[in-house]
Amino acid sequence: MKHNISITMDQKLFREIENIRGREKRSTFIEHLIMLGLKDYAAKHERKAVKTGEASAAMLPMSPIELRHKYA
Repeated sequence: MKHNISITMDQKLFREIENIRGREKRSTFIEHLIMLGLKDYAAKHERKAVKTGEASAAMLPMSPIELRHKYA
């Protein structure tokens, strides 16, 4: 299921996306860029400590493998 969102971006960023996406649909290309960013983020932030009240827990982001299967 897809969700419709609205974003605001800098004009230079918009032009850069337009210049490199070619004939691919804008929404498909931006979704692809977000996926690449999420995979990179997950790879760089393997563990993140989170305080939950009195205890602390380790929050693990989705792995690149989970991201690939979730958004395939």
